[in-house]
Amino acid sequence: MSLRPVAAAVLCLGVLASGQAMAGEDDTPLSLTLAQYLSRDNNFAKDDSFKVGETISTSIAQVGLNKSYGRQTYRANAKLSAQRYKNYDILNNDGKDVNGSFTTGLFRDWLVSANGTYNESLNTIQNNVGTNRLVRNIRKYRDGGFSVQYGNGGTWAIAGSYDANRRTYSLDSQKYQNANQTSKGLKVIYFASDVLNYSLGMRRVVTDYPDNPSYSEVADRNVDLSTNWQVKGLSNLSATLTRRSTSYTPSDIAGNSGWTGSLNWGYTPQGIISYNLGFSRTTGTDRSKFGFATAGGDTVTVKNNNNTLTTSLVASARAQLTGKVGLTLTQTATRFKVQSSLNDSISKAYGSYYHATSFSMDYQALRSLSLGCSYQRYSQGADVYRRKYTGNSVDCNANFTID
Repeated sequence: MSLRPVAAAVLCLGVLASGQAMAGEDDTPLSLTLAQYLSRDNNFAKDDSFKVGETISTSIAQVGLNKSYGRQTYRANAKLSAQRYKNYDILNNDGKDVNGSFTTGLFRDWLVSANGTYNESLNTIQNNVGTNRLVRNIRKYRDGGFSVQYGNGGTWAIAGSYDANRRTYSLDSQKYQNANQTSKGLKVIYFASDVLNYSLGMRRVVTDYPDNPSYSEVADRNVDLSTNWQVKGLSNLSATLTRRSTSYTPSDIAGNSGWTGSLNWGYTPQGIISYNLGFSRTTGTDRSKFGFATAGGDTVTVKNNNNTLTTSLVASARAQLTGKVGLTLTQTATRFKVQSSLNDSISKAYGSYYHATSFSMDYQALRSLSLGCSYQRYSQGADVYRRKYTGNSVDCNANFTID
């Protein structure tokens, strides 16, 4: 599949019609986005012992829906991508990313929501197992869930949730990481004000590994303490602290317990600069549709291993120089800690790090057309699961949106 001819045709049409869009047409719940990305990485294999460069072209077409009707809200996105590699065409792939959500108020005090996600994409190179990581390994992720909340608009509320997801890999050597997961939760929410709330709850997460020779099931019991603070136009803060206890099947594998959590903070003072800070501490049980866990960026890859504790910090600052030009600086620091307790002959804790610095510039040429480029330097330390690598990459993109 090639989206370039379609993207070029619609882009030309959109530029011609952009004058009407800027004139202030009626809002529509539908949007169309066409994008072209071109990137160059000088250590594409993410391995200093086999350092090769690669140029990647990605064409994207996306349709979105955002509609409110009375007490109901509908949101949906469908994205298709064609990713092509200059030297390693065996990795050429067509990605799919579809997600949707629905929220409605019922009666006086009930709030019900449901969501679903499907993602199909090439697994990140550094997450492939085996000696040769430059192989075509398609990762599929499916997720669906719902929540029911009693207490809408008052001081107290109680909410229950259920979620089920499935992760599969096409590469035979990585099918031991195929997993089916379910999550059930119940929490109490206290609304201190219109902009601040707290919640305390429990979650039970069960992950089945049908092809894993070491363990067939991992069960996590979580106690979550969360807060959300939203001051429109100034600051927003969301944080969760979790006490987690993990057990394995078969039962002769020693369980463990510890602290995980996340924090995301955005601050927009008066002036041209805004700030964002993200922190996360996760294990292999924590799920992301793209196969990595981050604290606010998409540069940190995490092995899907239940004995990996990943602590990540992402800080960024954005300067809106003019109404059309913006600059963003991002610093990422991640620490991996691997405890090989599943094997009695290995008791040593392994650890490594990941660092990245990126600088990007974006230009809003028209209301519907934006351009951008970014530069990144990165480095990864070695441990029992990861290889040492350093490198840099350059990425440029053009995005056209009709909404």
